[in-house]
Amino acid sequence: MQAEMTFLIDSNVVIAAEPFNGQLEALQPDVSAFMRTAAQHGHKVFVHPATLDDLNETSDPSHRAQNLAAFDKYPALSESEVPQRVLDVFPSPCSQNDERDARILAALDGGAVHFLVTNDRKLRKRAAKLGHENTVLGPREAAEQLAAWHPDAPPPPPLVEEVKTYNLDTSQAIFESLRDAYGTYFDDWMTKKVKKEASARRAWIVRGPDGAYEALAIVKMRDDHPTAPAREAIKLATFKVGDTAPGRRLGELLLKTVLRWAAEEPGRPSDMFVEVDARHGRLQDFLTDFGFTQVGQKPGNPDEQVWLKVLDPPIGSDYDGLSHHVAYGPPAVRAGQPIYVIPIIPKWYEDLFPDTEIHGLSGAVPLVGTDPEPKAHGNAIRKAYLCRSQTKHVPPGATLLFYRSQGTVKGDSAVMAVGVCETSLKSSDPLATIELSFKRTVYSESDVADLHQDGKGVLTILFRHDRFLDAPWPLAQLQAHSVLLGAPQSVTRVKSQKGIAWVEKQLSAWP
Repeated sequence: MQAEMTFLIDSNVVIAAEPFNGQLEALQPDVSAFMRTAAQHGHKVFVHPATLDDLNETSDPSHRAQNLAAFDKYPALSESEVPQRVLDVFPSPCSQNDERDARILAALDGGAVHFLVTNDRKLRKRAAKLGHENTVLGPREAAEQLAAWHPDAPPPPPLVEEVKTYNLDTSQAIFESLRDAYGTYFDDWMTKKVKKEASARRAWIVRGPDGAYEALAIVKMRDDHPTAPAREAIKLATFKVGDTAPGRRLGELLLKTVLRWAAEEPGRPSDMFVEVDARHGRLQDFLTDFGFTQVGQKPGNPDEQVWLKVLDPPIGSDYDGLSHHVAYGPPAVRAGQPIYVIPIIPKWYEDLFPDTEIHGLSGAVPLVGTDPEPKAHGNAIRKAYLCRSQTKHVPPGATLLFYRSQGTVKGDSAVMAVGVCETSLKSSDPLATIELSFKRTVYSESDVADLHQDGKGVLTILFRHDRFLDAPWPLAQLQAHSVLLGAPQSVTRVKSQKGIAWVEKQLSAWP
């Protein structure tokens, strides 16, 4: 199956694709990588008449002429009527820029293309309000996803390494942007606080093949609460992914590590906060996706926003299953949600969960770099699973028990990972599968082709990784507690009240 995908690019992508007077736009490497991969594999890139109107307003005549020439290199979509549901996500009355964005969103909403590629944060948020969060990509994201879709040789999944703060190598390049932002204060803070107060802090790093830090997180275990003066909170003091590690979901991998530590840390405060430069819009979006909310500004510095995540649900919390998990996890599951057991062969288990701690009941430990085709998206919290199940729908908020079938060791089958469903779709149309799963899939084009080869429906489940089990649940244990009657051959809903109660107890599900 050669799935021909279509992409609509907006003004900032068109402009970035063409250097002006020898000056490269910051987006140029990402845009070029996206365009190159799309062309190489026969995907089509379109522009919209609204972008032409935008480019016609370029103030410099020479630059305007170049932008218009760049626009002419791409096939243009026809203008379409803007439906009221699209207009509803814009302020009224619309500004001229909003009106153009609405025309572009109408093309995506009407199915004229599969994906929209834009670096406009407001446009991305408005598309998400219309239900198009899965089909709107940033330029770097588009380049990375196409590279994963047409894999060459992805890097092996990284391991997060916990280090004592006094052993942090502050000469690493990842610290330079922090020095630029905070000046001499940064080195004083690292020397006099972070390194000398190692017992009160935790640090995690991800190293590249050459040993260089590619990602870093530093936590102060107890600090003054930003909104409740009489209380304490965990401070996520540093959270940084280097510019050399795009597309590998290292931010999600690090956050998963920090939250996993917090879940297991006895006596820790019930809230976590982080201070964010107001200019870092993508980081704000990232934090929002994982349950942080903005609660104010840093005293004396209005450009530093304070974002807070509640780790322990308050009494009376009545979120639904998915909202509960996003707000308080991972890990966090809600009682009363449907529970499904999802059988998964070892290859797909290891692709989806490359940071797994064990491979089965035998206690086998994964070896770094032994998987010839590791997938970067396995590092993420947000994942996608595809299968040929008879099940037509898994509801949002459902608890997912991933049952890894036996590998080379007989009797190794067990539930080892837990997830929470975001959404699902069953379709016999490969492009429908691609549209839903493309932003987070570990599956390549050939994988999806194999699943769809006989025209039967494929179930796509978008989910969030909640946790690994400390001790896997083997089949005999699942049968003893009425979770399963036998080895699952397909996605299986747990129907026994005894089995449901046992699972919820083991997962400490919020009542």
